[in-house]
Amino acid sequence: LFISELDSCSSLFKTARMLFEMTLMQFDAHQFNQASTFLGPFCFSIFIILVVFICMSMFIAIINDNFRRAKENVRHNNNQDIISFMIKKFQYWTGMKKVTEEEIIEERNIQMRSEYYDPIESFPDKIDQLLNALNQVCSISFYIIYTCLILLIHL
Repeated sequence: LFISELDSCSSLFKTARMLFEMTLMQFDAHQFNQASTFLGPFCFSIFIILVVFICMSMFIAIINDNFRRAKENVRHNNNQDIISFMIKKFQYWTGMKKVTEEEIIEERNIQMRSEYYDPIESFPDKIDQLLNALNQVCSISFYIIYTCLILLIHL
């Protein structure tokens, strides 16, 4: 559409570079306005809506889903660990199994590790906060683009 008007659309490589810059939101949209008063903003808005908001939201949702699955797996493994811990303690209590030196050292190591803060445990919560902030930004940006399109149509 804009091959003759825009230098950034003159070749396939330049067009791909321009679209990548648009995806990163580092593109000057005034060039489209100067090339065509209606088609420029319309094509720019459609591209931003499709790529930036829909595809990026889908990408972030996939990542978030995988983090939640990993978090559920960790919780499930903890339940199995609790059961094996209870069985082992029962065996020690009844005298069916004797405590070895390695188990004593391992118990001390576990107690030492439990005293330290693990930032990985708060990572899923931080991801949820990030996604909420991105959803708010996307909603505001969509509203701004929508009002700009309405203003452009009325001009």
